[in-house]
Amino acid sequence: MRVLSFDTSSPACTVAVVDATSDAADLMAEINAWTPRGHMARLLPQIDTTLRETGIAKEELEAVVVGLGPGSFTGLRIGVTIARTLAQLLDIPIVGVPSLDAIARRVGAFEGAICTIIDAKREEVYAAVYESSGGSIKRLTDFKPLSPESLVYELAEENIPRVLLVGDGISAHRKVFEGHLGGRAVFSPRDFWWPRAADLAAIAAPRLVEGAVDELFSLVPIYARLSQAEELWLKKEHA
Repeated sequence: MRVLSFDTSSPACTVAVVDATSDAADLMAEINAWTPRGHMARLLPQIDTTLRETGIAKEELEAVVVGLGPGSFTGLRIGVTIARTLAQLLDIPIVGVPSLDAIARRVGAFEGAICTIIDAKREEVYAAVYESSGGSIKRLTDFKPLSPESLVYELAEENIPRVLLVGDGISAHRKVFEGHLGGRAVFSPRDFWWPRAADLAAIAAPRLVEGAVDELFSLVPIYARLSQAEELWLKKEHA
């Protein structure tokens, strides 16, 4: 099954084309570009370039996979809108995958607890905790925004002997994690901090083959919290 996969939840715009089967997603081409702003201008040309590298026309695609976040509100809206538009125009199935799940998959060889931490601005991170064992990964928590201090308190409460931290939340808050978790914290290299389209597709592959796809018009991003504009509006309404 020829699948187009992409994610715009982070500063890294990632696009891949894979051949998906029930137990694998063989990578045909992938392009990753640093795009802190301008996903709208970058994504469609990046899709076209990736397809050209494979020799596959848009009309030959059989499914679309998109990263749902949490992450950049603007990036997520752009990615999900374009994914839904392509799926509708090409009349092919669509699957949404949490972007943090894709990040956790990249470090799945780690045995033990994995905590994805994405910078959510406002001195917070988006986080989720996973259990990794024997190459299998299971998410244990919902996605939520919280302060780094609250996150380390929750990790300490779980009495986890060792946890791999992965994501760009490390950059701004590493001292907090080191100070509270000490030697229990293992930090992933920077290359693993952002989702990759190939990992999204690998997670989605079994669902695509089984036909367990998403309903086109019900698929929405995982925002995890209100936008700043929405929060300000609510404050004014209740003032």
